[in-house]
Parts: sequence; structure tokens; C-alpha cells
Amino acid sequence: MFDVFKNLLEVDQTYMQNKEPLEGRNFINTIALQWYYKIYQILLLEKLLSKYSVHDVLLHLSEIRKIKINNKWKLPEINNKTQKLFEKLNINIPIT
Repeated sequence: MFDVFKNLLEVDQTYMQNKEPLEGRNFINTIALQWYYKIYQILLLEKLLSKYSVHDVLLHLSEIRKIKINNKWKLPEINNKTQKLFEKLNINIPIT
């Protein structure tokens, strides 16, 4: 877990001097760590760890954006590679 904190989440150093921002940062990092290991668990259960890493899944997730058209939020097309990965992982990205 410390390796994930240090290398992937890059939270090994903080220059914050106030208590409140540091506590907020630690709270967000704790949630990020829980999500990291949830994705790891899914990859493990689906026997996909030999093909994909958690970092790969996070990169695919980071490419998904919503756009606002005529005051309505829409999900643009997701590329085929990302769509296939999400199908293997049973991840459903809601359109609305």
C-alpha cells in the first residue's frame, strides 16, 4: 500500500502547513487507495492481471469525459479498446 501511495498516487511528500488541507488530502488519498485495490480485486477475480494493471484501467477511465450540449450532459463515444476492457471487467459507464 505504501508503494501505491508513494509511486502511483505520488503522495509521499506534502508541503502543506495547515492541518485542514492536509486532512482533506489524506481523506482523498484514502478513497483513491480503496478504489485502487477494488480495481485490483476485480482484475484478480476476472483473471486479467496478466494482461492489465490497475494503472492501465485508470488510464482508460481518465479518458472518459462528459460534454454539455444544449444544456444536457452527454457521454461521447468510448473507444473500442476501452469498451472491451470495461466489458471484461463488468464495468458499466452510465450514459446519462
